[in-house]
Amino acid sequence: MVEHGAAGAVEDRHVPGGAAAVATVVLTGDDAVAVDVTGPADAVTGVAATARTPFHLCSMAKTVAAVVVLRLAARGVLGLHDDVRALVPVEGPGETGPTLWQLLAHRGGVVDPPGSFEPTAGPVASTRDVVEGRSDAHPGPVRVTHEPGSAFSYSDAGYCLVERAVEVATGEAFADVAHREVVAPLGLTATGYWGGEATVAGPRRAVVELFVHAAASGHHADGTRVAGGRAHYAGLAASSLWSSPADVAVLLTDLGRALAGDDGVLLDRAQGAVLRHDPDDVGAGPGTFLLGDAQRPCVMTQGWGLGFQGQVRWYPRDRSAVAVLVNCEPGVPQADSLVGARQTRVAVARGWA
Repeated sequence: MVEHGAAGAVEDRHVPGGAAAVATVVLTGDDAVAVDVTGPADAVTGVAATARTPFHLCSMAKTVAAVVVLRLAARGVLGLHDDVRALVPVEGPGETGPTLWQLLAHRGGVVDPPGSFEPTAGPVASTRDVVEGRSDAHPGPVRVTHEPGSAFSYSDAGYCLVERAVEVATGEAFADVAHREVVAPLGLTATGYWGGEATVAGPRRAVVELFVHAAASGHHADGTRVAGGRAHYAGLAASSLWSSPADVAVLLTDLGRALAGDDGVLLDRAQGAVLRHDPDDVGAGPGTFLLGDAQRPCVMTQGWGLGFQGQVRWYPRDRSAVAVLVNCEPGVPQADSLVGARQTRVAVARGWA
């Protein structure tokens, strides 16, 4: 792994110069990884971000949640295509409830109500309380409002049902399951689901302490720091993953193998194919978005929350990947911000897109 700082990295559009950190991770086909980090982890203190500074990955959490479910399904802990109501009671319009695959791929018939999942200072409400309608994160219980499998609707609430299914099937908190299924096998040291709690017991204790004391602060588009430094979102599996650029490099490498048709540590080639499965061609698989075409496929995940934005693109044909993370909310979607601009610049320069 190569780590260095790039001069001028924050001059790109929609990121206030000098007021935010930018991390770029590039994986090439020979498994070489370059990690480039520049700018402050916190604009107020001026502490520099490094490859080991945790960033909020926001909705990129969904990809890792899908990995957790695939690993559990492979061992028979839960069924990827079973009706989720066998584990989580949820009301719906028909006799058939959504499957975990449908929920992971945003085809479960769950639609997020307006005003749901607003950021808070944390700690966030438990996902059980969200699902059962006992929190401010979601008005009333989570419900299935459309026939499962009938249409695509991007849904954080759907991922709350996935998270609860994992908890019921394992008898453990989702964050603990994810630590065992993803963090520990890869030897990650700065990655985990975090809802803003000050401390936890068990194997996640060290990483939560790292988040509390060393995670990057979020910033607004004008360069001012988010109140309290960091915001949090209920529904951990949907939007509350934190990770350092160094750990992201490890995740990119391992998941990239499975997406390219090889066996990785977390997923084998068949499970990698599941992440790319898009039977009705809506451009989305479980926890992923699918771009490009058969000749130049691209698997993407991205996140955008209060104070942070990021995106990962895998190029399976070239066995390559790029991640761009910023601790700033640019105010425009990834396609129009530094994140998308740098993604495109790297991909075009290397002939991946």
